[in-house]
Formats: sequence, C-alpha cells, structure tokens
Amino acid sequence: MLLRVKGYTTELYKYDLVIGYGIFYAYVVSTTESAIAFTYILPVTSLLVLYKNKRFMIGCGIANSIIIIGSAIYRVMIGFNSATNMKDYQLELSCIILCYICYVMSIQHLNESDGAMTDSIKADLHRVITTVEQVKTASNSIIDGVSVVRELASENTHGANLVVQSMGRLQENNANLQDTTSSSNDMTSDIHSQVNHVADMIEEMVSLTSASRDHAMTSSTDLDNLIETTNTMANLSTEIEQTLQHFKQEFEMVKDETGTIENINTQTNLLALNASIEAARAGDAGKGFAVVADQIRNLSIETQNSSSQIRQALQHLEETSDEMTSSIEKTLQLIQLTLDKVTLAGTNIAKIATDTSQLENNIHIIDNAMKEVETSNIHLVDNLQQVSGIVDYMTNSIADSNEISKRMLSKYDESATNINSIENVVESLMCELGIGGFMGVEDILPGMKLMVNINDTTVYHGEVLSQDDSSITARLHTVPQLTESITCQLQVVVGNVLYCWKQAHIALADKHNSDIFVITLESRPKINNRRKYPRLDASNACTIHLPDSDKTIMASLDNISASGFAFLTHDPFFADNKGITITLEIQKFDLPDHNLLEGRVIRCSNNDGLYIVGCQMPEDDMIIREYVERKLS
Repeated sequence: MLLRVKGYTTELYKYDLVIGYGIFYAYVVSTTESAIAFTYILPVTSLLVLYKNKRFMIGCGIANSIIIIGSAIYRVMIGFNSATNMKDYQLELSCIILCYICYVMSIQHLNESDGAMTDSIKADLHRVITTVEQVKTASNSIIDGVSVVRELASENTHGANLVVQSMGRLQENNANLQDTTSSSNDMTSDIHSQVNHVADMIEEMVSLTSASRDHAMTSSTDLDNLIETTNTMANLSTEIEQTLQHFKQEFEMVKDETGTIENINTQTNLLALNASIEAARAGDAGKGFAVVADQIRNLSIETQNSSSQIRQALQHLEETSDEMTSSIEKTLQLIQLTLDKVTLAGTNIAKIATDTSQLENNIHIIDNAMKEVETSNIHLVDNLQQVSGIVDYMTNSIADSNEISKRMLSKYDESATNINSIENVVESLMCELGIGGFMGVEDILPGMKLMVNINDTTVYHGEVLSQDDSSITARLHTVPQLTESITCQLQVVVGNVLYCWKQAHIALADKHNSDIFVITLESRPKINNRRKYPRLDASNACTIHLPDSDKTIMASLDNISASGFAFLTHDPFFADNKGITITLEIQKFDLPDHNLLEGRVIRCSNNDGLYIVGCQMPEDDMIIREYVERKLS
C-alpha cells in the first residue's frame, strides 16, 4: 500500500520493511522455543546492506539487540532461565552484534568501493564531458574548416567556370586569330604581288622620268634659242624704230620741200598773173606771152593741185607713220614682256630639269626601298606562316587546357559533393549532440545574433544580452507588441551553425524597456548548418574597421553573398588574426542601406603579398541575397 501511494522509489519503504518485519521478528523470537530463531532476521538485514546506509544499519542493529534482550528477559520471566538458556541468550546477542558489525563493515567497504567507482565514473564522466566538449569544439572546427573549404571550393568552382568560359572564348578568339592570320597571310601575298607590280611601275616611271628629263633639256635648249630669236627681234625692232625715225625725218624734209614747191607755185601763179596783166597791156604783141602765161598759170594750178594731193598723201603718210610707230612701240613692249616671260620660263625649266634630276634620284631611292620592302614582305610571309603554325599549336594547347579545366571542374564538383556529405554527417552529429544534451543554451554567448519567428509570419531580428539554464534575454531591433507570453520559434547563430528551437515562449522582460524580451526554452535545440548562398564577384573599394581600434585598412571587395564576403588587401594584419570580428564599409554600393557589414575572419590566404580574406557574417542578410540573385540573373 505504501509503495502504491508513495511510489516504488520512496525512502519510506525501508522503514516500513524494518518496522513491520521487526514486529514479526520480536513476536517469533519471544514465543518460539528454538534456539536459532534469532537468525530469522539475518536474511532481511543482509538485504538492508543494499541501502549502503551505515547509520540506518547501526540503528537496525541497536533495535535488533534490544529485541534479543527483551525476548531473553521475557523468556527468563516465563521460566527459561537455566544456565544453558543463559548461554543461548549470550550467544544470540553476540551473533547479532557481530553480524551487524559485519554489515556495517560491508557497507563501509561497499561505500568505499562505490566511492572509488564513483570517482572512476566521475573521472570517466569528466573525460566523456571533456571529450564531448572536444567533439563540440572539433565539430565547430570541422564546420569552420568545411565552411572554409566550401567557400574555397565554391570560389574555385566559380573561378573554374570563369576559366572554362574564358578558355572557350580564348579558343574562339584563337580560331578567329587563325582565320585572321590566314587572311593576313593571303593579304600579304597580295601585297607582295602588288609591291612587285608597283616596283615595275616605278621602273617605268624612272624611264619616263629620264625621258622627261631629256624633253626638259630639249625644251630648255629650244627656250634658249627662242630667247636668242626674241633678242634678235628686239634688235630688229630697234633698227625698225631707228629707220622710222629716219623716215620721219625725211618725211619732214619732204614736207618742207612741199612747202617750198607751194611757195614756188604761188610765185609762179603770181608771175603768170603778172604776165597776163602785162600781156593785156601789150595787146596783140603780148598774146603769145598771154598764152604762155595761161599755160604757166594752168601748170601752177596743176602744180598746186598736185602739191595739195602730195600734202594730203604726206599727211596721210604721217598719220600712218605715227600709227606704225605706236604699233612698233607696243610690239617692242610686248617683245620685252615676252622676253621677260621667256627668261622666267627658261629659269623655271632649268629648275624643272634640276627637280627632275632630284626626282630621278628619289625614285631610285624609292625603288631600292621598295625592293627592301619586297624582301621584308617575303620575310613577313615566312613569319606569318610560322605564326600560323604557332597559333595552331596554341589552339591545340588551349583546347587541351580547356579539357583539363573541364576535368578540374568535374573534380571540384566531386569535392564539393564530398564536402557536402561530410558537412551533412557533421551536421547530423552536432544535431545528435544537441538532442543528447551536449549542445544547448549554455553555448549561447552575449552578442550572438538571433531571429524570432512569431506565428510563422513575422520575423524579428536581434542579439543576445544574457542567458541562464532555461531562458535567453535579448534585444530585438523591431519590437513586437506583446501583452503576455506567447509561443514562438527561435534561431540563434552560434559560429557556423544554427541553434533552432521549434517551441519557445517570448515575453516582455521589463515594462520600462520595450525592446528587451525574455525567451523561455523548454527543450534542447536542433542543430542546423547555415545555408549556402550564391556569391557575386565585385571590385568596390572598401574600408576595414578593426574592433576596439581607430585603425582602418583599405581594401577592395572580391565577392559577396548573403552569409559572407571576401576582400583583397596588401596589409598582412589578417594573416595572424583569424577569428576576429571586423566591420566592412563598401564604397559606392548599390545597396546604400547595407554598405556596413559585420563579419568574422575565417580564412586568409597570401598570394605574393596580396591577402585574400574571407569573412562570415553573424546572420544571413536576405536583402543581399535578393540583390546577388538579381545581379546573377
């Protein structure tokens, strides 16, 4: 009944057993005549050793001794008082005392053994706990390493894809280069033939220039002859001018003589008139003289008429002479102008002859140069043929490299698959460790990022302020309006894993602080690995702010994803400072509200003084994820 009421693990059972069996035992040893009835207690007391309680066992020994003494007194009172009986009573008491002494010593030995076993178990348990802690640390390290390898594998896969694409484009470009080289080879052959044709034409030009030189020399000689002829014409014109001057002088003399004739004619006319007058006075005697006077007068009239005509002719001749003189003067002017022009033309032709001689020399030089070009083109054709062969070899090499890159890419895919398998195994192990009680709320530290999901619709982000055995105090960035404790889902970022509680309760911690909440946990977390997100190559300039320091480091962004980023810098600071938390400020970022990123350094590789640093953000940024996916699409 006691076990039914109190349960099978109740401490009252041993007292119930001792009291109940003690009453039965006292009755038996007091009423039975057997001398060994006192041993009926031994099976029960031997069972009491299992309780390993020395004080309880001593109390049972005292109670049992009292029962033995009481039964002996009762027997003496009813007549069992012989010497034999007295010895039996002494023997019974001694046996009981010795048995209890043995029980106590057994309990002590058992306790000592249990202590040693307990210490051993404690030591083993401590080793187990230490091992579990090491497993936890190793698991986290494996997760870190797997994350780094995954990041590197992802970057290498991305780089291999770029290499394959670049090699494909390079192969196409090399094919185009080969076609272009072949075309250039053909064009060079055409140029070679055209150069030969030009050389032939230049040779003809040289011969034509030589002929032109001869013609120019001939023209120069003809011009010299023309100059001499012109000079002769000028001299003749001068002589004509002088002749005309003489003619003019003779004409003036004729004119003067004509005046004299006119005077004579006038005198003759007067003489005839006087003769006529005298003949009239003479009468008949003067008739013959009158006839002569008439004839003289007629002759004078005719002479006057002839003189008039001569005067008119001389006047006309004078006018003609003046016109002739003017024409000759104009002719002389034209001849002088022609002489000047011919002289200039002779000079120009002489220059043409000189220039033609120089041109001939230049053409000979051009001819030699073209012959050298011809020789160079021949070498160029040979070189282009060699280049074509080299390009063929390069094309084959690039094709082989492309095939090797594709194989490397398949190996990277296989490595990524194996890494994912390892990651899944480690994730399952960590999840089992979490469910087994080795990973829990005690691993959560202040400053870790968390996400609270209420009613599967609204998500709130924040960071941990403190924790105890069954609850977390956190500050949320966006404050939910709560009047009482409600059910929620909790996710905390612990390194590279997520502690997830599907069942938790959130309530306002302090009415005076509306952004601080207490989240009560009712179970162990489920451990999940953080999600993998696509990454985007970038080259923005950025500034690195170090924790608890005013020092900044200049860098350039290498890639970015929703859960991390990588940057390039020449500063060796990060080579020995893995695990620190930094703040990255991105310059000219397309998301100005997300240009400040916090990250923990998880890897740093040195590429000839250029450090490639990879960082993991404390929580996933869905805005950046959408931005990366939009850019990649």
